[in-house]
Amino acid sequence: MPAAAKVTLKHLLQIPDLLLSLENLDEATIAAREVKENRVQVVGLSIAGFTAHLYRERIHLFGKSENDYLATLPEEERRAKTEMFLSCAPVAVIFTDPVRPPGYFKEIATASGVPLFSTRMVSSIFVDFIREQLNRLLAATTTLHAQLLDVFGVGMLIMGESGIGKSETSLDLVMRGHKLIADDIVEIRFIPPDRLVGSCNEMMRDLIEIRGIGLIDLQKMFGVTAVEYEKEIDCVINLMLWDQSSTIEYERLGTTTRFYEILGMKRPYYIVPVRHGSNLSSLMEIIARDYMLKTHGVNSAEEFEKKLERKLSEMGGD
Repeated sequence: MPAAAKVTLKHLLQIPDLLLSLENLDEATIAAREVKENRVQVVGLSIAGFTAHLYRERIHLFGKSENDYLATLPEEERRAKTEMFLSCAPVAVIFTDPVRPPGYFKEIATASGVPLFSTRMVSSIFVDFIREQLNRLLAATTTLHAQLLDVFGVGMLIMGESGIGKSETSLDLVMRGHKLIADDIVEIRFIPPDRLVGSCNEMMRDLIEIRGIGLIDLQKMFGVTAVEYEKEIDCVINLMLWDQSSTIEYERLGTTTRFYEILGMKRPYYIVPVRHGSNLSSLMEIIARDYMLKTHGVNSAEEFEKKLERKLSEMGGD
């Protein structure tokens, strides 16, 4: 499993979409508090004293139901329940609209060192926002020197030595109606349980570099349908100069499936020999169609092998 990125509570406080306010402690303290879990937990029964399923590494959401429950209790019992909950030391507690932490809650939380936040969103909406942000922030990331395209809906990561024709192939694919996600540098993040999502560097968004011409803005030249800003990676293609003396065994029948590993996740891997006059954009479309067929259980190589076995069996029977 790839390692997650480091995220602090201060990172969350600085995200405008979450509408968060810090209710106790200070920013220097929360800057040292790390969030390691992308799941959040509703306080629920934990405030009533049942803490067996309280996961302290998760952010806890405190809403109207929990607040209404505490309001039914005498003051002494209310404080006792709060102390019991906060003694479990959750990484943070976020109060959702319309609830704000009362004075006694802040007092106990501060004494226990538990950060409190509030948001102007209700629980049902806020939970989706914070999960999306945590998934993004905690995703393990890497960068690769490659092209990323959407070809017939298939996310294709195209690799190869500099000058082999990756950008020219990408441009040709865009002119055929496909979409470019990233040129030259692909930023990849791992999203549990098994997704690899590639995107482009902000500076290079919509741009492609073609030797002899320079930078081309694909959106301005071909329209908004020529580009996309992120795409899940489905397969990896490596363009390699054809060399008869090479020891590399290029696939002939397609009976062997190679895999390429990125951030601990494996993706189907195609090694494509490049010779003078190779129609690489057509080959990329064929690979995309082949990938789609295989995901639907259609494997031409396996069908050929079965036919060959039947034919040999018939000949042996004669």
